[in-house]
Parts: sequence; C-alpha cells; structure tokens
Amino acid sequence: NKPTSEQWSAEAKFATVLETASLNEAELSEYCRKKGLYVEQVKAWKSDALRGFQNSKEHEQEAKRQRQ
Repeated sequence: NKPTSEQWSAEAKFATVLETASLNEAELSEYCRKKGLYVEQVKAWKSDALRGFQNSKEHEQEAKRQRQ
C-alpha cells in the first residue's frame, strides 16, 4: 500500500516541489496525473515551503537582534 499524498513526508513533498518548479501548467497537470496528485496540492506545498523559508529568515533576524 502506497501512502496517500497527505501521508507523504515533508522531504517527499519538498522533492515534488523541486521536481515541478520548472514545469508549465500543462506539464504540471500531466505530472500530477501520473503521480495521483492534484495541481492544487503541489501549489499548496510550494506555498508552505516558501512560508517556511520566510519564517526561517524572520527567526534569523530576531536572533541577530537578541545578540546585539
């Protein structure tokens, strides 16, 4: 039994975001069909990843302020 996409690890989701980053809409749709995903899922995972990077940057800035 393959895990559903909702059970995928963060690493698997991030790998999917990386694999699909350069695809256009038609290619992304085809990729998703082959993998049993929805385009909206991949787009949400991308947003989550970007939000994570933004949070990381904010944490770095806060740590810098506290060291001063």
